[in-house]
Amino acid sequence: MSIPLTLIGGYLGSGKTTLVNRLLRSPHADAVAVVVNDFGDISIDADLIATAGADTLELSNGCICCQITDDVQQTMTALAARADIRHVICELSGVGDPGQLGAWRTYPGFCGGPVIVCLDALVTGQRLRDEFIADVITQQIAAADVLLITKTGLASPAQVEATRGAAAAVSPHAQVLTDEDASGLVDALLQAPESLTAAGAEAARERTAGSRLAPRDRHAQVHETTTVRLAGAAELDRLAQVLDASRLVRAKGFVRDAAGQWHEVQLAGGQVRLSPAVRGDAAPAQIVLIASGPDAAEALTHTADRLQTLPEPAANSAI
Repeated sequence: MSIPLTLIGGYLGSGKTTLVNRLLRSPHADAVAVVVNDFGDISIDADLIATAGADTLELSNGCICCQITDDVQQTMTALAARADIRHVICELSGVGDPGQLGAWRTYPGFCGGPVIVCLDALVTGQRLRDEFIADVITQQIAAADVLLITKTGLASPAQVEATRGAAAAVSPHAQVLTDEDASGLVDALLQAPESLTAAGAEAARERTAGSRLAPRDRHAQVHETTTVRLAGAAELDRLAQVLDASRLVRAKGFVRDAAGQWHEVQLAGGQVRLSPAVRGDAAPAQIVLIASGPDAAEALTHTADRLQTLPEPAANSAI
């Protein structure tokens, strides 16, 4: 019996991990395995996934769209051979092109589930006008069977409709949904994934594949990443100010405050969010930084230096 393989893509910070967690909280999410691919040398997203009822496998050290390594081959072969799995969900890196992984869905032991691409309603329109990342996002949209517009509760109606129109123009075969439709999407994905595969989408992916830049070259030209490891506690307000003033397209990780409490750090769509987190005492405090464009290396160095030179907070300053 073949196992449905679903690919979840979308640009950095667009809500992929949030969707995966929503899937895993469903009562229908038994016997689901999740493959997580982060763009960087560590996999923060794997730590952010609620793994109850699911196996989580990490594939870091770059984007799996760029190279099918022995690690990837071994992971997929092992999953396809398991009789206790009914569905495999692959969360691609934020710079990954789902169209490059169409062959995975015909990998021996798998059958084609849908390609779902998340779009941040707050910033997708702006990103599609960005000369450095527009092609990455356009190719993600073009590969989709389903386009999920996220963060609609924070966006204006005009932003949501502009995102919907831009998505439909790039991928006319795809079904365009919003956060309000997420429950129905989850149910359909886990119970009848074949119903979400858009007619004509596979042919569209094949037509556009030849016009793509080589993924390895595009990622190297456009995006760079580094990881900042913090030895001590962090002053959360100061840390948030540094990230808010940065020129990064994405930041994510975990830090401790003066009281020893862990906090999840997120910079996505230009917004910084800090929230309490649960981590083991031995877990490292670290933040992954990602920048794009010709000044990406400079932006990473500047932000990393500022984070590493932040003064440690006084013991009574924890929040």
